Amino acid sequence: MTKKYLILMGLFIVIGLISCRSNKDLVYLQDADAEVLAPDFVISAPEYKIKTNDNLFVSIISLNSEINQLYNPAQSIGGQQGNQQLYSQLPDQYLNGYLVDSQGNISLPIIGNVGVAGLSQAQAQAKVQEHANEYLKDASVKVKLLNFRVSVMGEVTSPGVYYNYNSNLTILEAISMANGITDHAKINRILVIRNSNNQSKTYRVDLSSKNVLKSEAFFLQPNDVVYVEPHKIKSTDMNSNIYSLLLSTVSTAVLITSLIISN
Repeated sequence: MTKKYLILMGLFIVIGLISCRSNKDLVYLQDADAEVLAPDFVISAPEYKIKTNDNLFVSIISLNSEINQLYNPAQSIGGQQGNQQLYSQLPDQYLNGYLVDSQGNISLPIIGNVGVAGLSQAQAQAKVQEHANEYLKDASVKVKLLNFRVSVMGEVTSPGVYYNYNSNLTILEAISMANGITDHAKINRILVIRNSNNQSKTYRVDLSSKNVLKSEAFFLQPNDVVYVEPHKIKSTDMNSNIYSLLLSTVSTAVLITSLIISN
């Protein structure tokens, strides 16, 4: 019986060693020490150009209270709190935003059509400001992108679609939105899928290396998909759980058998 127990213990140890994984495999930017990187090492955030079917937030405030109410309905339901109510949910964003049509225009009350496709957010704001000045006195214009969303999938704690309301978003920030990676994540082969001009482009990103800072996919674009692949250790862990259960059953049976024989 002692030999059988030794065999069983040996199998348990082997399974444990197989399923073990170094914490280093989950560390970001492993080769980045306390150093100041050269300016040309880190790429700057690209300036996003507005496309058809983008949804824009447009606010215009002037001396005309009726115009203000027309462009800022949230003021009637509580200022900033009203904005949160009007734009916090996707259906609300769709209903209250201004969709860029197939011609590249947004249609604004009183002002009419304004062509914004192909412009940056700042350029679109300047163009709307220019048109507003023709109709309104002392107008102040804000233009923001409402549909900057990314999908984060795979070995992250909370997979899903996440919205960004800043001017840029990095892949590290997107994964943080998904509450970080799981213990089974393979961080040296993150897949980023990007659709541009009716074409899909893929990138492989190694988050364990500081070279990720030079990747075109480090700064995400609206509608990007980030997929964190599972490490091969995941299937091993799943199998080891099954093996552990079987070994536990066998060891229990051996123990019961040995007790019966000894009696």
